[in-house]
Amino acid sequence: MKTLGEFYREKVLSAPRLRRRELPATDGDVRVEKDLFGWVLVVNGTKVQCASEAEARFLRVFRDAGMTEVKVPEDEDYLRSILPELERLKARTDEIVESYLESILDPRMRDRLRHEVFSELLA
Repeated sequence: MKTLGEFYREKVLSAPRLRRRELPATDGDVRVEKDLFGWVLVVNGTKVQCASEAEARFLRVFRDAGMTEVKVPEDEDYLRSILPELERLKARTDEIVESYLESILDPRMRDRLRHEVFSELLA
């Protein structure tokens, strides 16, 4: 199984044109919403305006994994084509990580360990 870091290097960084996006460093609720002006990624109450739903979903995956700076392919069609694989990879990774973390009862320790695991998977 590919790691998120491998996916990012192979599919994202190899795209011809990229734009850099900064994401809030706060932890907490991360969700995608449609508002009056388009799509936004909401990170613990902080809104990040996105060009499309696909971009918001893409950013959500990497923010959930702990990244605060992400490069996003500018080609919307390419972004939509890689998004399903990215979301499947993230869901499968979450399942595996959570299966190991369920025995840790302290929520702070669990969050810290989850953060460390995702840091390794993104390296």
